[in-house]
Amino acid sequence: MSAYDPALLEAPPQPLDAFVYESGYSDGIDFGSLDVGAVVNVFTKYSRYRFVVLNPQRQGALVTGGRLFAQSTEVRIEGATAGGSAIRPGWIGIGLRLEMSNGSNRITTSVVQSVTVDPPRGSLIS
Repeated sequence: MSAYDPALLEAPPQPLDAFVYESGYSDGIDFGSLDVGAVVNVFTKYSRYRFVVLNPQRQGALVTGGRLFAQSTEVRIEGATAGGSAIRPGWIGIGLRLEMSNGSNRITTSVVQSVTVDPPRGSLIS
């Protein structure tokens, strides 16, 4: 009875950037703007993670914390997500979940409550 009708399809999902802007979830940091050696402390609803920036352009870091990372583990910061398939690459957003990967494993945190950044050791702050 039913033939394929493109008019009946749902509208494509909005990019996460639009969601972030419209919902007010704009506080956060761009991982790619950080210096090598900077320490990013991410406090989520249920855990705390400590990331040491290895390669900001490739979003590489060493992570410890949460249930899964008792020892330093190399990960890639994928970005911020609201829990669906949309992601804001390289972003750690307050009020959103942080998604990271380790090889083929993808890990999504609980909602980020706060983020602090400590500069690399030995850097001068004026």
